[in-house]
Amino acid sequence: MARSLTELRAQLSEIEPSDATFAGIDAADVEHLIAIMGDEEGWLAERAVYALSRIDSAGARQALLSAAEDPRMAIRVAAAVAAATVPAAQSDQMLLKLLADPQPGVRKFAVRAVSERNSEAVLRRVREISAADDDPRLQRVAEERISSISGG
Repeated sequence: MARSLTELRAQLSEIEPSDATFAGIDAADVEHLIAIMGDEEGWLAERAVYALSRIDSAGARQALLSAAEDPRMAIRVAAAVAAATVPAAQSDQMLLKLLADPQPGVRKFAVRAVSERNSEAVLRRVREISAADDDPRLQRVAEERISSISGG
């Protein structure tokens, strides 16, 4: 049963989040999570992104794709972290956007979310970052990720 927006906000607002913070949140709560994702409080919006990543529904998947294009960098970072936990096809869609983000910090978290389950297009983009990104630190992170995936 869906919670009210107020109830869901209260549940996500625990000072020290744990698994209990997200317990019972499901597809019935997606509409309210999308509303919370737009909250001015970035930390609360980030928790809504995380909660959405735990729900297997079309609405949650669409919301996560939107989070990958959010104007707020912190929400795009949250989407990048979430990309590691969602099904591979959805992860690919999110990561292709996030690996091209103008902010190196977003690209870094996106690179870290990539694994062997991702598509060749995603892996190719990480290789491109390792070879030619403007940020040498990010190039190293991408090199390490590619090495880790390829077992070398």
